[in-house]
Amino acid sequence: MYQAIVIDDEKWVVKSLIATIKNQDYFEITTEFYDGLSGLEYIRIHQPALAFVDVRLPGMGGLEILQAAHAEGLSTLFIMISGHAEFAFAQKAMFHNAIGYCLKPFSRSELMDSMQKAYQLLQEQEQKTENQEVSLEEQPNIFHPQHLVSSHKSVQMMIDYTEKHYQEDISIQNLAEYCSINPNYASQIFRQETGGTFVSYLTSLRIEHAAWLLAHSDQTVFAIATQVGYSDYFYFAKVFKKVKGCTPTAYRKDSEEHV
Repeated sequence: MYQAIVIDDEKWVVKSLIATIKNQDYFEITTEFYDGLSGLEYIRIHQPALAFVDVRLPGMGGLEILQAAHAEGLSTLFIMISGHAEFAFAQKAMFHNAIGYCLKPFSRSELMDSMQKAYQLLQEQEQKTENQEVSLEEQPNIFHPQHLVSSHKSVQMMIDYTEKHYQEDISIQNLAEYCSINPNYASQIFRQETGGTFVSYLTSLRIEHAAWLLAHSDQTVFAIATQVGYSDYFYFAKVFKKVKGCTPTAYRKDSEEHV
């Protein structure tokens, strides 16, 4: 089962929710929070699969939590809960990608519908990841960059974009625009999530591809430099030597000797 949490300031509501969804095989509620700020901080650190969040909370409301998680690209799915059938709240929740809006007192069928939707989304994401891994294994004669995985949605979008476009002239500004976030924020969260800068990641992709081509093709070094994204051959050779400890020509020669 997937991990789920509840954020609601009334203990009886939490107990009612847990009782209503018992005897199902989708999610296990592992943690409870009674204010919005504590709940959001937990989500940021642990990113549980699902969060049941009350719309009205002390400190930070449920919609604010949802908006923050959406803006930060967190992977947690949200089911909003409320004692009020207010269309404006429901509309805002759906705009920020909540997958359900359930009213108190809880209806098991209503909760189960939203939980099944969440479960299906999680299963589809896992299947997509597995299919990508199988696809890579079935193509041994094609260079495949080392795939980074981040639980931060925006960072994963930047990683995926870079893997597809590293042979082009791209920058952190391009990625920020692609993710609809500020460039400085994009740079900050990329470093926090991956442990390195965007430039270092871009360089590693290009140089690893170049090294693979040097070992597995008869293309000229100049052609390889151009193919992996370097228009200046001499700059490419300098960067390659800094990363690999030898020139591209020496790397190719060493690869041929070890075949």
